[in-house]
Amino acid sequence: MKQYDVVRVTAIRDNRFAGKQSQFQRDPHVGDVGTILEVYGDAFEVECCEIGTGITIWLEAMYPDELQIV
Repeated sequence: MKQYDVVRVTAIRDNRFAGKQSQFQRDPHVGDVGTILEVYGDAFEVECCEIGTGITIWLEAMYPDELQIV
């Protein structure tokens, strides 16, 4: 996976977003589609936006085993 690939969330490790207050609309859910904005050593910064408005729904670091290229 590389920067600007479109990906789908296929899993979320250890329910790691539970109880965390998001600064955006909500946390990632399995099935969401987003774009990789940054590539880190062992993770990707992924943004999911509303179609049409471009408003960010969520922006989170995600692991490769949680994503699938669309």
